[in-house]
Amino acid sequence: MQSIKDSGISEIISRAENIIDELNDGATFSSSENFTDQIAEALYTHGYIQYQGGRYEDAANTFGYIIFNDPINIRAIRGLASSLQMQGRYSQALFFLNFAALADDDNADVSLQIVECFLRLGQRRDALALLGKIEVALAKDPKDDYFKKRVDGFRSLLGDK
Repeated sequence: MQSIKDSGISEIISRAENIIDELNDGATFSSSENFTDQIAEALYTHGYIQYQGGRYEDAANTFGYIIFNDPINIRAIRGLASSLQMQGRYSQALFFLNFAALADDDNADVSLQIVECFLRLGQRRDALALLGKIEVALAKDPKDDYFKKRVDGFRSLLGDK
């Protein structure tokens, strides 16, 4: 992989924009043979901006393109899952969130996203079971109150408090 020092910022941005254009035109793996960490980061930033702007389908496409070229890019996997979740595509989001949870099993935020998808899909039992596991993990390794408050909020929502 090239370092950022080997190529200028403007070249990296230009290459990222070219990849985005290729993506919009139906890019294939061969069109991205020079995929670098810097390009992945530039695309991630672009996808994040799309997501923040409510362009969830575009963001999903951008994150998906990153994953196509870097299948273990957990940030892109979470970005894709979040984009799918915001489109109401909860089953698909769960697929990617479960992968992210396996790769980063200490991340309570991913688990809470999974709980939200379970709730949206009407899978109350699965949501409660996962909340119980999250509470056990939080008891062993206390995090800030943010996660505890979110778990309590889900329990209240489920009428299980």
